[in-house]
Amino acid sequence: MTTINHSITTTVPAKRAVGSRLLPEGSAGAVTEWYPTRWPRVGGKAVLKLPDDAFVTERFLTAYRPGKLVFGYCAGCGEDNRMPVATGLLGLARRLRMGVHKVSVTAQVNLRDRMRELNADRYGALTTSVDGHLCSDLGYDNWMLQHILPPSGPLPGSPVTLAERSLAIRLPHDLSVREFDKRLHSRMRNAALNPWLASQAGQAHCALLGVNPAELMRATGYGFGEVKRASVAQEFYFFRPKSRDAERLLRIVELIIYDHVVNPRRRVAASWKSRGQGYGTGLRPSI
Repeated sequence: MTTINHSITTTVPAKRAVGSRLLPEGSAGAVTEWYPTRWPRVGGKAVLKLPDDAFVTERFLTAYRPGKLVFGYCAGCGEDNRMPVATGLLGLARRLRMGVHKVSVTAQVNLRDRMRELNADRYGALTTSVDGHLCSDLGYDNWMLQHILPPSGPLPGSPVTLAERSLAIRLPHDLSVREFDKRLHSRMRNAALNPWLASQAGQAHCALLGVNPAELMRATGYGFGEVKRASVAQEFYFFRPKSRDAERLLRIVELIIYDHVVNPRRRVAASWKSRGQGYGTGLRPSI
């Protein structure tokens, strides 16, 4: 279980001038200035690492039966040569002075199809304007996959492999894609964007920047014919895909699979039904 702590104590003592440059003037990086706020990390303060032989033990090999192949991916958006300033997640990260990416799972083998869907939905474009009205930001229609480069690779025999711009994950036969996605979010939710912006730490950081947190919170407008609904964008996290955050993601994925296989008594019978698509209220387990 991930412990969430968004108290205002998540700032570090100032070791340099607030707002001082981290990267040279004109750098294309998202975070170019230093602020004392301690970024939340996926998985909390510490992520449990399995023993090196976890996936080659008789206990795991006897119980594991391979099921669906899914891909964990990290995506960003906002780099657009047509715009004089950064928009999308890149623009948000620069306003917030913190790295933000979309991290999720898809069963589509061609990941570019998933990016096309995100572009069509303009995932995460909905927010609140300066004068308090719902509006749609620019830049959320050019999603791009990012390399996931953890400092170390999967454990020997792991059902997870490092693929091109993704993690290839072979789920156990009795673990659905939807359930795996929910478990992944549950273990990463401490670093989710919207809840953090509503927390004490997020409010304090935005006050330091002189930014209204409501203008940074994200949602998506999904169309169904002539009907449209707005849903909170839950898959935005403080995440750097070429850092130890990537290794944390890898270890979390391995832990979810291992725990599901070797601890069947801890499984919860669940049904996640989409209220937004008219299926009523789904059951939500505590994971």
